[in-house]
Amino acid sequence: MHVLLIVAVLLGGYALLWLLGFLGRALHHRRPVPAGADYLVVLGAGLDGCEPAAPLAARLDAALERFVAEEAAGYQPLLLVTGGKGPYQECTEAAAMARYLAARGVPAGRIRCEERAVNTAENLRFSAALMAAERPGYRCTVVTSGFHVVRSALAARRAGVPGRVVGADGLFAHGPYALLREAVGTALAYPRANAAAVVLLAAAGVAVGLSR
Repeated sequence: MHVLLIVAVLLGGYALLWLLGFLGRALHHRRPVPAGADYLVVLGAGLDGCEPAAPLAARLDAALERFVAEEAAGYQPLLLVTGGKGPYQECTEAAAMARYLAARGVPAGRIRCEERAVNTAENLRFSAALMAAERPGYRCTVVTSGFHVVRSALAARRAGVPGRVVGADGLFAHGPYALLREAVGTALAYPRANAAAVVLLAAAGVAVGLSR
Protein backbone atom coordinates (compact mmCIF):
# COMPACT_ATOMS: atom_id res chain seq x y z
CA MET A 1 0.00 0.00 0.00
CA HIS A 2 2.89 2.33 0.83
CA VAL A 3 4.39 1.73 -2.62
CA LEU A 4 1.07 2.43 -4.34
CA LEU A 5 0.72 5.70 -2.44
CA ILE A 6 4.15 6.91 -3.58
CA VAL A 7 3.40 5.96 -7.19
CA ALA A 8 0.03 7.72 -7.01
CA VAL A 9 1.62 10.89 -5.61
CA LEU A 10 4.28 10.95 -8.34
CA LEU A 11 1.78 10.37 -11.14
CA GLY A 12 -0.63 12.91 -9.64
CA GLY A 13 2.17 15.46 -9.45
CA TYR A 14 3.05 14.83 -13.08
CA ALA A 15 -0.59 15.27 -14.14
CA LEU A 16 -0.79 18.53 -12.16
CA LEU A 17 2.40 19.86 -13.77
CA TRP A 18 1.06 18.95 -17.20
CA LEU A 19 -2.22 20.75 -16.49
CA LEU A 20 -0.39 23.87 -15.27
CA GLY A 21 1.78 23.83 -18.38
CA PHE A 22 -1.31 23.45 -20.54
CA LEU A 23 -2.95 26.44 -18.84
CA GLY A 24 0.22 28.48 -19.29
CA ARG A 25 0.29 27.74 -23.02
CA ALA A 26 -3.42 28.58 -23.28
CA LEU A 27 -2.85 31.95 -21.59
CA HIS A 28 0.02 32.62 -24.00
CA HIS A 29 -2.50 32.60 -26.83
CA ARG A 30 -4.47 35.40 -25.14
CA ARG A 31 -1.81 37.91 -26.20
CA PRO A 32 -2.78 40.40 -28.94
CA VAL A 33 -1.95 39.34 -32.49
CA PRO A 34 -0.78 42.06 -34.89
CA ALA A 35 -2.60 42.66 -38.17
CA GLY A 36 -1.18 41.51 -41.49
CA ALA A 37 -2.74 38.09 -42.10
CA ASP A 38 -3.45 36.83 -45.60
CA TYR A 39 -6.05 34.43 -44.21
CA LEU A 40 -8.29 34.24 -41.17
CA VAL A 41 -8.92 30.54 -40.67
CA VAL A 42 -12.02 29.60 -38.67
CA LEU A 43 -12.06 26.02 -37.36
CA GLY A 44 -15.35 24.17 -37.58
CA ALA A 45 -17.48 23.05 -34.64
CA GLY A 46 -21.02 21.84 -34.00
CA LEU A 47 -24.07 22.86 -35.99
CA ASP A 48 -27.71 23.31 -35.04
CA GLY A 49 -29.33 21.95 -38.16
CA CYS A 50 -27.49 23.90 -40.85
CA GLU A 51 -26.77 26.89 -38.61
CA PRO A 52 -23.66 27.37 -36.46
CA ALA A 53 -24.27 26.42 -32.84
CA ALA A 54 -23.29 28.96 -30.17
CA PRO A 55 -19.59 27.98 -29.86
CA LEU A 56 -19.10 28.09 -33.63
CA ALA A 57 -21.01 31.37 -33.92
CA ALA A 58 -18.63 32.84 -31.32
CA ARG A 59 -15.65 31.78 -33.46
CA LEU A 60 -17.21 33.35 -36.55
CA ASP A 61 -18.05 36.59 -34.74
CA ALA A 62 -14.46 36.83 -33.47
CA ALA A 63 -13.17 36.23 -37.01
CA LEU A 64 -15.48 38.97 -38.31
CA GLU A 65 -14.05 41.39 -35.74
CA ARG A 66 -10.53 40.55 -36.85
CA PHE A 67 -11.59 40.86 -40.49
CA VAL A 68 -12.79 44.43 -39.86
CA ALA A 69 -9.64 45.26 -37.87
CA GLU A 70 -7.39 43.90 -40.63
CA GLU A 71 -9.18 46.00 -43.24
CA ALA A 72 -8.94 49.08 -41.02
CA ALA A 73 -5.18 48.48 -40.88
CA GLY A 74 -5.00 48.39 -44.68
CA TYR A 75 -4.95 44.63 -45.28
CA GLN A 76 -7.26 42.47 -47.39
CA PRO A 77 -7.43 39.02 -45.77
CA LEU A 78 -9.52 36.12 -46.96
CA LEU A 79 -11.77 34.22 -44.56
CA LEU A 80 -11.18 30.47 -44.78
CA VAL A 81 -13.79 28.29 -43.08
CA THR A 82 -12.94 24.65 -42.54
CA GLY A 83 -15.09 21.69 -41.56
CA GLY A 84 -16.72 18.73 -43.27
CA LYS A 85 -20.01 16.93 -42.72
CA GLY A 86 -20.48 14.72 -39.69
CA PRO A 87 -22.55 11.50 -39.82
CA TYR A 88 -25.63 13.22 -38.36
CA GLN A 89 -25.21 16.66 -39.92
CA GLU A 90 -27.37 17.98 -42.75
CA CYS A 91 -24.62 20.06 -44.36
CA THR A 92 -20.91 20.69 -44.06
CA GLU A 93 -19.70 22.96 -41.29
CA ALA A 94 -17.83 25.06 -43.83
CA ALA A 95 -21.00 25.67 -45.89
CA ALA A 96 -22.92 26.76 -42.80
CA MET A 97 -20.06 29.03 -41.76
CA ALA A 98 -19.82 30.59 -45.21
CA ARG A 99 -23.55 31.39 -45.20
CA TYR A 100 -23.22 32.94 -41.74
CA LEU A 101 -20.40 35.21 -42.90
CA ALA A 102 -22.12 36.15 -46.16
CA ALA A 103 -25.29 37.08 -44.26
CA ARG A 104 -23.18 39.52 -42.24
CA GLY A 105 -21.79 41.32 -45.24
CA VAL A 106 -18.63 39.44 -46.17
CA PRO A 107 -18.33 39.34 -49.99
CA ALA A 108 -18.47 35.82 -51.43
CA GLY A 109 -15.16 36.43 -53.19
CA ARG A 110 -13.44 36.89 -49.82
CA ILE A 111 -14.59 33.52 -48.43
CA ARG A 112 -12.82 30.20 -49.00
CA CYS A 113 -14.32 26.83 -47.97
CA GLU A 114 -12.54 23.63 -46.99
CA GLU A 115 -15.24 20.95 -46.67
CA ARG A 116 -13.38 17.67 -46.10
CA ALA A 117 -11.91 17.95 -42.60
CA VAL A 118 -13.46 15.93 -39.78
CA ASN A 119 -11.05 16.81 -36.96
CA THR A 120 -8.65 19.56 -35.88
CA ALA A 121 -5.58 17.98 -37.50
CA GLU A 122 -7.37 17.74 -40.84
CA ASN A 123 -8.75 21.28 -40.46
CA LEU A 124 -5.21 22.64 -40.36
CA ARG A 125 -3.62 20.22 -42.82
CA PHE A 126 -6.22 20.68 -45.55
CA SER A 127 -6.37 24.44 -44.97
CA ALA A 128 -2.59 24.67 -45.23
CA ALA A 129 -2.65 23.02 -48.64
CA LEU A 130 -5.38 25.35 -49.88
CA MET A 131 -3.63 28.50 -48.65
CA ALA A 132 -0.21 27.50 -49.96
CA ALA A 133 -1.65 26.78 -53.41
CA GLU A 134 -3.45 30.11 -53.62
CA ARG A 135 -0.98 32.39 -51.86
CA PRO A 136 2.53 30.93 -51.49
CA GLY A 137 4.33 32.43 -48.52
CA TYR A 138 1.02 33.27 -46.81
CA ARG A 139 0.54 34.27 -43.18
CA CYS A 140 -2.62 33.45 -41.28
CA THR A 141 -4.45 33.80 -38.00
CA VAL A 142 -6.41 30.76 -36.82
CA VAL A 143 -9.59 31.40 -34.81
CA THR A 144 -11.04 28.77 -32.50
CA SER A 145 -12.59 28.55 -29.03
CA GLY A 146 -10.52 29.65 -26.05
CA PHE A 147 -10.28 26.17 -24.54
CA HIS A 148 -9.16 24.75 -27.91
CA VAL A 149 -6.19 27.00 -28.68
CA VAL A 150 -3.39 24.76 -27.40
CA ARG A 151 -4.33 21.65 -29.37
CA SER A 152 -5.08 23.81 -32.43
CA ALA A 153 -1.65 25.44 -32.19
CA LEU A 154 -0.06 21.99 -31.99
CA ALA A 155 -2.00 20.86 -35.08
CA ALA A 156 -1.03 24.07 -36.90
CA ARG A 157 2.65 23.55 -36.10
CA ARG A 158 2.55 19.94 -37.27
CA ALA A 159 0.79 21.01 -40.49
CA GLY A 160 3.42 23.70 -41.12
CA VAL A 161 0.90 26.54 -40.87
CA PRO A 162 2.69 29.90 -40.39
CA GLY A 163 0.69 32.08 -38.05
CA ARG A 164 -0.88 32.46 -34.65
CA VAL A 165 -3.89 30.79 -33.03
CA VAL A 166 -6.33 32.95 -31.08
CA GLY A 167 -9.31 32.14 -28.89
CA ALA A 168 -12.73 33.58 -29.63
CA ASP A 169 -13.67 33.55 -25.95
CA GLY A 170 -12.25 32.87 -22.48
CA LEU A 171 -10.61 29.64 -21.37
CA PHE A 172 -13.55 28.74 -19.13
CA ALA A 173 -16.31 30.07 -21.40
CA HIS A 174 -17.54 26.50 -21.98
CA GLY A 175 -16.92 25.28 -18.45
CA PRO A 176 -13.98 23.52 -16.76
CA TYR A 177 -14.86 20.16 -18.31
CA ALA A 178 -14.15 21.39 -21.84
CA LEU A 179 -10.77 22.73 -20.75
CA LEU A 180 -9.88 19.52 -18.89
CA ARG A 181 -10.92 17.44 -21.90
CA GLU A 182 -8.63 19.51 -24.11
CA ALA A 183 -5.75 19.09 -21.66
CA VAL A 184 -6.22 15.31 -21.86
CA GLY A 185 -6.53 15.46 -25.64
CA THR A 186 -3.33 17.45 -25.90
CA ALA A 187 -1.52 14.99 -23.64
CA LEU A 188 -2.67 12.13 -25.88
CA ALA A 189 -1.09 13.96 -28.82
CA TYR A 190 2.29 13.12 -27.21
CA PRO A 191 1.72 9.40 -26.53
CA ARG A 192 5.34 8.23 -26.44
CA ALA A 193 6.69 11.05 -24.28
CA ASN A 194 3.88 10.82 -21.74
CA ALA A 195 3.88 7.02 -21.67
CA ALA A 196 7.64 7.05 -21.03
CA ALA A 197 7.21 9.61 -18.24
CA VAL A 198 4.46 7.56 -16.59
CA VAL A 199 6.52 4.36 -16.75
CA LEU A 200 9.62 6.07 -15.33
CA LEU A 201 7.70 7.74 -12.52
CA ALA A 202 5.90 4.50 -11.66
CA ALA A 203 9.23 2.62 -11.61
CA ALA A 204 10.80 5.35 -9.47
CA GLY A 205 7.88 5.20 -7.04
CA VAL A 206 8.16 1.42 -6.73
CA ALA A 207 11.92 1.65 -6.18
CA VAL A 208 11.55 4.33 -3.48
CA GLY A 209 8.74 2.47 -1.78
CA LEU A 210 10.60 -0.85 -1.68
CA SER A 211 13.76 0.78 -0.39
CA ARG A 212 12.01 2.01 2.78
